[in-house]
Amino acid sequence: MKILFIHCNYFSYLTTQRTKVAEDIPNGCKSCAFKDALVVFITAERFDEKNPQKVVDMGIKEIVKVSKKVGANSVVLFPFVHLSDEISNAETGSEIIKSLYENLSSLNYTVDKAPFGWEKVFSMTSKGHPLAELSRTIRP
Repeated sequence: MKILFIHCNYFSYLTTQRTKVAEDIPNGCKSCAFKDALVVFITAERFDEKNPQKVVDMGIKEIVKVSKKVGANSVVLFPFVHLSDEISNAETGSEIIKSLYENLSSLNYTVDKAPFGWEKVFSMTSKGHPLAELSRTIRP
Protein backbone atom coordinates (compact mmCIF):
# COMPACT_ATOMS: atom_id res chain seq x y z
CA MET A 1 0.00 0.00 0.00
CA LYS A 2 1.22 3.46 -0.83
CA ILE A 3 0.14 6.36 1.34
CA LEU A 4 0.53 10.09 0.83
CA PHE A 5 -0.24 12.20 3.91
CA ILE A 6 -1.08 15.88 3.55
CA HIS A 7 -1.94 17.87 6.67
CA CYS A 8 -4.45 20.40 5.39
CA ASN A 9 -5.94 23.65 6.59
CA TYR A 10 -8.75 22.94 4.12
CA PHE A 11 -9.68 19.97 1.93
CA SER A 12 -12.76 19.39 -0.20
CA TYR A 13 -13.88 16.97 -2.86
CA LEU A 14 -16.75 16.58 -5.29
CA THR A 15 -17.61 13.27 -6.95
CA THR A 16 -17.98 13.71 -10.70
CA GLN A 17 -18.27 10.36 -12.43
CA ARG A 18 -18.93 6.80 -11.40
CA THR A 19 -16.50 4.11 -12.61
CA LYS A 20 -17.36 0.44 -13.13
CA VAL A 21 -16.09 -0.39 -9.61
CA ALA A 22 -17.83 2.49 -7.82
CA GLU A 23 -19.42 1.93 -4.45
CA ASP A 24 -22.76 3.49 -3.60
CA ILE A 25 -22.38 6.83 -1.89
CA PRO A 26 -23.88 6.66 1.61
CA ASN A 27 -26.60 9.20 2.34
CA GLY A 28 -26.20 10.65 -1.14
CA CYS A 29 -23.12 12.65 -0.03
CA LYS A 30 -21.34 13.63 -3.21
CA SER A 31 -19.39 16.57 -1.86
CA CYS A 32 -17.60 17.18 1.44
CA ALA A 33 -15.29 19.78 2.96
CA PHE A 34 -12.99 19.59 5.96
CA LYS A 35 -10.90 21.99 8.02
CA ASP A 36 -7.69 21.05 9.82
CA ALA A 37 -7.55 17.44 8.63
CA LEU A 38 -4.92 14.87 7.85
CA VAL A 39 -5.77 13.75 4.32
CA VAL A 40 -4.55 10.23 3.59
CA PHE A 41 -4.32 9.38 -0.11
CA ILE A 42 -4.27 5.58 -0.41
CA THR A 43 -3.36 3.17 -3.19
CA ALA A 44 -3.77 -0.54 -2.50
CA GLU A 45 -1.25 -2.62 -4.42
CA ARG A 46 -1.09 -6.18 -5.76
CA PHE A 47 1.26 -7.12 -2.91
CA ASP A 48 -1.56 -6.28 -0.47
CA GLU A 49 -3.84 -8.98 -1.87
CA LYS A 50 -1.74 -11.65 -0.10
CA ASN A 51 -2.49 -10.32 3.38
CA PRO A 52 -4.88 -7.34 3.42
CA GLN A 53 -5.39 -7.52 7.20
CA LYS A 54 -1.66 -7.15 7.82
CA VAL A 55 -1.62 -4.13 5.50
CA VAL A 56 -4.55 -2.59 7.40
CA ASP A 57 -2.87 -3.20 10.78
CA MET A 58 0.38 -1.64 9.58
CA GLY A 59 -1.50 1.21 7.90
CA ILE A 60 -3.41 2.05 11.09
CA LYS A 61 -0.13 2.24 13.03
CA GLU A 62 1.31 4.68 10.46
CA ILE A 63 -1.82 6.84 10.29
CA VAL A 64 -2.04 7.05 14.08
CA LYS A 65 1.69 7.84 14.36
CA VAL A 66 1.54 10.60 11.75
CA SER A 67 -1.70 12.09 13.09
CA LYS A 68 -0.16 12.32 16.57
CA LYS A 69 3.03 13.91 15.20
CA VAL A 70 1.11 16.61 13.34
CA GLY A 71 -1.63 17.03 15.97
CA ALA A 72 -4.55 16.09 13.71
CA ASN A 73 -7.66 14.49 15.22
CA SER A 74 -9.57 14.53 11.95
CA VAL A 75 -8.60 12.09 9.17
CA VAL A 76 -9.91 11.89 5.62
CA LEU A 77 -9.23 8.64 3.72
CA PHE A 78 -9.04 9.29 -0.01
CA PRO A 79 -8.80 6.37 -2.47
CA PHE A 80 -6.17 7.39 -5.02
CA VAL A 81 -4.91 4.76 -7.49
CA HIS A 82 -2.30 7.13 -8.90
CA LEU A 83 0.47 6.41 -6.37
CA SER A 84 1.48 3.08 -7.91
CA ASP A 85 1.56 1.28 -11.22
CA GLU A 86 0.94 -2.04 -9.46
CA ILE A 87 -2.57 -1.50 -8.11
CA SER A 88 -4.60 -4.20 -6.43
CA ASN A 89 -7.93 -5.46 -7.65
CA ALA A 90 -10.85 -3.20 -6.78
CA GLU A 91 -12.29 -5.57 -4.18
CA THR A 92 -9.06 -5.60 -2.14
CA GLY A 93 -8.62 -1.84 -2.45
CA SER A 94 -12.15 -1.14 -1.33
CA GLU A 95 -11.92 -3.57 1.61
CA ILE A 96 -8.61 -2.13 2.82
CA ILE A 97 -9.98 1.41 2.83
CA LYS A 98 -13.21 0.31 4.51
CA SER A 99 -11.20 -1.54 7.20
CA LEU A 100 -8.94 1.48 7.76
CA TYR A 101 -12.07 3.60 8.21
CA GLU A 102 -13.67 1.19 10.69
CA ASN A 103 -10.46 0.82 12.71
CA LEU A 104 -9.85 4.56 12.94
CA SER A 105 -13.47 5.11 13.95
CA SER A 106 -13.10 2.56 16.73
CA LEU A 107 -10.04 4.50 17.97
CA ASN A 108 -12.25 7.61 18.36
CA TYR A 109 -10.83 9.53 15.42
CA THR A 110 -13.08 11.85 13.50
CA VAL A 111 -12.73 10.04 10.19
CA ASP A 112 -14.32 10.37 6.77
CA LYS A 113 -13.86 8.29 3.66
CA ALA A 114 -14.23 9.59 0.13
CA PRO A 115 -16.22 7.14 -2.01
CA PHE A 116 -14.25 4.37 -3.68
CA GLY A 117 -14.39 4.04 -7.47
CA TRP A 118 -15.53 7.57 -8.29
CA GLU A 119 -13.76 10.23 -10.29
CA LYS A 120 -13.40 13.22 -8.00
CA VAL A 121 -12.34 16.84 -8.13
CA PHE A 122 -10.50 17.96 -5.02
CA SER A 123 -9.07 21.15 -3.61
CA MET A 124 -6.67 21.60 -0.71
CA THR A 125 -4.55 24.02 1.20
CA SER A 126 -1.72 22.32 3.06
CA LYS A 127 -0.36 23.50 6.39
CA GLY A 128 3.21 23.99 5.15
CA HIS A 129 5.05 22.78 8.27
CA PRO A 130 7.95 20.27 7.93
CA LEU A 131 5.69 17.22 8.41
CA ALA A 132 2.74 18.50 6.35
CA GLU A 133 3.58 16.20 3.43
CA LEU A 134 4.78 12.64 4.03
CA SER A 135 4.65 9.37 2.15
CA ARG A 136 4.86 5.73 3.18
CA THR A 137 5.08 2.36 1.50
CA ILE A 138 3.60 -0.52 3.47
CA ARG A 139 4.32 -4.12 2.53
CA PRO A 140 2.68 -7.16 4.13
